[in-house]
Amino acid sequence: MYGFINTCLKSLVTEKFGEETWEKLSSLAEVQDTFMTYEVYDDTVTLRLVKEACSMLDVSPEVVLKLFGEHFFSFCKQAGYDTMLRTLGGNLTEFIENLDALHSYLALSYQEMNAPSFRVEKIEGDGMLLHYYSDRKGLYHIVPGIIEAVAKDFFDSEVTMTILNQSEEDERTGKKEHVVFLVKQQKRSAALVVEKGQRRAKDPQQQADAFKGMQGRCPGLSGPPPSGQGPLPRGARSHWGLVRSVVLWGKENLRYTFTPSYPDKLWMEEKAFCNSFPFHIVFDQDLKVKQTGVNIQKFVPGLQTKDIRIDEYFTIVHPQVRPSREEVTTLKAEL
Repeated sequence: MYGFINTCLKSLVTEKFGEETWEKLSSLAEVQDTFMTYEVYDDTVTLRLVKEACSMLDVSPEVVLKLFGEHFFSFCKQAGYDTMLRTLGGNLTEFIENLDALHSYLALSYQEMNAPSFRVEKIEGDGMLLHYYSDRKGLYHIVPGIIEAVAKDFFDSEVTMTILNQSEEDERTGKKEHVVFLVKQQKRSAALVVEKGQRRAKDPQQQADAFKGMQGRCPGLSGPPPSGQGPLPRGARSHWGLVRSVVLWGKENLRYTFTPSYPDKLWMEEKAFCNSFPFHIVFDQDLKVKQTGVNIQKFVPGLQTKDIRIDEYFTIVHPQVRPSREEVTTLKAEL
């Protein structure tokens, strides 16, 4: 691992438990006191530090790794990656889906980086499945710490993560640990709105002030005067009917997801499409090439061969999977 990871671990220990604890920990783990950010260290250095930390603090590796995950997120922000992290997505799902792209970008600076891979699988109802792949075994407890910190800081949410499955899989680059998390997310702001509304209901004056403030922010919503100031106008909603409308309005905006519209047919002539998108490739479920752009044909003439398979000329660099019908179907969002 790069020294950046070990420096983050040192930062966690010194901030939470003091400099003396780190000195003792590094001595027991028989590692140096400081690390160079862009220097690569053997994974055993980090693993020894984690093992000795568990022994010193008398806690399980799960606790230490999750705490490290939480601190790692803050450490990355303090190291200058805050703006970059905020551009990964407008919600938690998008953020996770773009983590692999971030790792690919960082690999330009950390050329020997061997980062884990993440995939989101959407499910019916609340929640999502988070697939975690890594060449390193036993470090998956870092993930809940990172995701919970991201959800709280960037998306004002609380998440719960449950491990559903853990296995080893043979991939193109070798065996990978594959862990599946069930992630459930709840917006913290919605709970705060309800809590504040309940507190204000105890005080009539605060109730009236809150009502006027909502009317000012939501002029399209009609509402009655505060209690004791006359009857309800015809067609007006009750006082708390307005409050309920405001809360539900915000709730619907939080849950809104974009649904695209598709044409019944492609309103473009085939030659025009192949010229407009000169590097595109279309292949069927058997990986047979059915259509290609004009420029990719120039660079790879073999693609013009009838029934040629795409895996005869290309491999999937990222994500690290073998070209197959099953993998392409499962990972179509990442490809």
